[in-house]
Amino acid sequence: MATESAPEPIDRRQQILEAALKVFSTRGFHKATIKDIAEAAGKISPGLIYWYFKDKHDLLLSIIRERAALFQLIEHPGQLMDLPPPEGLAAIARAYLRTTRQPATLALFRILLSEAIQFPQVGELFYTLAASRLFDLIVRYLQHQVDLGRLRPHDTQIAARSFLGMFVVHVLAREVFHQPEAIATPDEHLIATAVDICLYGLAERTAP
Repeated sequence: MATESAPEPIDRRQQILEAALKVFSTRGFHKATIKDIAEAAGKISPGLIYWYFKDKHDLLLSIIRERAALFQLIEHPGQLMDLPPPEGLAAIARAYLRTTRQPATLALFRILLSEAIQFPQVGELFYTLAASRLFDLIVRYLQHQVDLGRLRPHDTQIAARSFLGMFVVHVLAREVFHQPEAIATPDEHLIATAVDICLYGLAERTAP
């Protein structure tokens, strides 16, 4: 008689991630404990969580990395770097917007936004784990384009912050303030407009 096989390790790991996301969503990252997550994961031993993850911070990073399409771009930027600026910036923006439409990412976004006000260390953690890595990717991409002669020399940190800021504000307007115009704006229209502003500004173009 066949016996039921034990769950594969990846199944248990995913079970823990799902439980962590649920607990972070209900209790908040700061108040959530490994014991809470173990209970939500089917009353497993808290020690089992440490078999897969170093700590609560590692759990949060794993959720962000594995639920966010953007992290695939951040961790494997090779093909991105040689794309010309209109295509490269559009690829970064597209990955960011696609990530912000994923339910798990939105849940984390709301959790971290609300907790960062009360617990600044949560905001610092999110910046270290996610936001700074995206920012650094854009800076490196812009500098590479300068080195290739496709962009003029400029302050790449200010340019990266300005470019990313257009999308962060849009997502805030769409997901937090539920602004009708932001909700109705198609992603591709936003991307095309933001890339155009970043590369060419708002001044009238004159024929050479």
